[in-house]
Amino acid sequence: MIRPHILAIALASLLAGPTLAQAPPPPPHAGMERHGRMFGSVSPEGRQILTQAMREQADQAERQKLKATRDRIGTILEAEKLDSAALKRAMDEERALVSAQHARRQTAMLAAFQKLTPADRKAFVADARRGRDRVERRMGGPRGE
Repeated sequence: MIRPHILAIALASLLAGPTLAQAPPPPPHAGMERHGRMFGSVSPEGRQILTQAMREQADQAERQKLKATRDRIGTILEAEKLDSAALKRAMDEERALVSAQHARRQTAMLAAFQKLTPADRKAFVADARRGRDRVERRMGGPRGE
């Protein structure tokens, strides 16, 4: 039996997914400004390496597939009679797409991290920790609690 609060959280994340997936890709050089703050302590050369890695792994066709899958999940959930088998298949498809996307992102970032200087890698970690701490403060505690 699915607990109501778990179902509510899952439904909210599924419905938010299509909105997030519809975001248009940034203009060619917008990444530097957008990620400049995220990689604020990394050298300009390091920021360029990281931004390029993030840009290379982005795939519009895959984002569209993910959007379509999340839309299908929403449609299944809106039906008067819930088709649990269809919902499970759609959720499995979503998980596979997200996993593939995550693997591509990790591969691109691994290659980028290998090009960074030790100082840039340390700066990246410090910036990531500061960003995580800001999010946790806004959310009222560490993620996962």
